[in-house]
Amino acid sequence: MPRTAVIAGVGPGLGAAIAQKFAHEGCRVALLARTESYIQNLAADLDDTEGTGLAVQTDLTDAEDVTHAFESVREMFGPVDVLVNHASGGAWNGIIDLSVEEFDNAMTVGPRGGFLCAKESVPDMLGNEGGTIIFTGATSAMRGREGALGFSAAKFAVRGMAESMARELGPQGVHVAHVVIDGQIRTPDVEDTNSAAYLDPVAIAENYWHLVEQDSSAWTLELDLRPHVEAF
Repeated sequence: MPRTAVIAGVGPGLGAAIAQKFAHEGCRVALLARTESYIQNLAADLDDTEGTGLAVQTDLTDAEDVTHAFESVREMFGPVDVLVNHASGGAWNGIIDLSVEEFDNAMTVGPRGGFLCAKESVPDMLGNEGGTIIFTGATSAMRGREGALGFSAAKFAVRGMAESMARELGPQGVHVAHVVIDGQIRTPDVEDTNSAAYLDPVAIAENYWHLVEQDSSAWTLELDLRPHVEAF
């Protein structure tokens, strides 16, 4: 039976690559993001694969909006089997210049948004013989980045959530994994000619799918991905 996958936070680059990979593997993929026009176009593209797409305009910072989004997903596709928490809020300032509003946004989009989506997904997985939850992390989840206090704090929080949930839910058949993206991702707007210095979003998406397919006797908790060229 096809899996139902929710990608929370979808834009050009990695979010789209994950959605495309999962759809090509036959998944019913729900795309959650604020920009409705983009996810509608992507969902239409997914309909031309082995799977299918569903665009659900969602404010991941709004608990009611998240609940309504998952209700729409279940109505169209059934219970959630896979959740990718991919959203993050950029807050690229240090302690002096970072505003309270910027800090709050980083924490609300990433950790809180991931929490809300997991709260909606986990009951489906526990009632349906398990599932997979993947959190997209960053180098800043391992070592705080200078001048990016809000982003670093949020990514540390996401990593802690993933580790806690993995220990709680693993024995119940839910695989929780955290992916450290240690480097810059090549997105459509990247013009750097040294393409080897960037992570390929398509290759990253292959690794996300590998996490979904892993045998439960050898689950990965944390996956560290970086380009082979030392560039950072």
